[in-house]
This record gives sequence, C-alpha cells and structure tokens, in this order.
Amino acid sequence: MSKLNNATKLLAGLAIGTAIGAVVGLLYAPEAGKDTRKKLRKEADKYKKELDKYANDFSEKAKQTKKDLEAKLEDVKSKLAEQKEEFVAKAKEAKSDLKTKAKETRDEFQENIGV
Repeated sequence: MSKLNNATKLLAGLAIGTAIGAVVGLLYAPEAGKDTRKKLRKEADKYKKELDKYANDFSEKAKQTKKDLEAKLEDVKSKLAEQKEEFVAKAKEAKSDLKTKAKETRDEFQENIGV
C-alpha cells in the first residue's frame, strides 16, 4: 500500500508540475489574451483527463489490493480456527489422559498403602 501511495504522490506531483509549466509557458507566449485562455483551457482539460485516467487506474489497483488482502486475511483466520480446534481437541485428550492416570495412581496408592 505504501508503494501505491508513493507512486500516486509522484504522479500527482509530475502532473501538477507539468500543468504549471504549461501555464507559465502559455502566459509568456506572445499571443492575445483570448487565444491564451483558450489554450489554457484546452491544456487544462487534457491534463484533467490524464489525471482522471491515472486516478482510476490507481483506484482499481487499490481495490484489487484490498480484495487480495481480505482474501489472505480470511485464509489466515480459517487456518487459525483449524489450529484452535486441533489444539482444543488435543487439550481435551490430554486432560482425559491425565484424569485416567491420576485415578490409576490413586487406586494404586490405595492398594499399596491400604487406605
């Protein structure tokens, strides 16, 4: 996600820098104000379309990355649930074995001591 954010910032900076450069170039061009404004509007529309395209591309990539992360998270959750079930089953089995051994030990103790 960090790389995506950095790439977005870089592209936005490049687009803004290009737009500023184009505006400055047009403002210093020896043309009538009306023609300059028309060119500025045309350039602004062009850069807006490009920026929208990049924004949509990054938006789609971000959505796909989010879906991928959610799928991986679900996979991890299911694996943890399986391991939990295995752990609980083994713990119950160990508890049962321990009770059996304790009972056997108590019975043996009572037999040997006579209590």
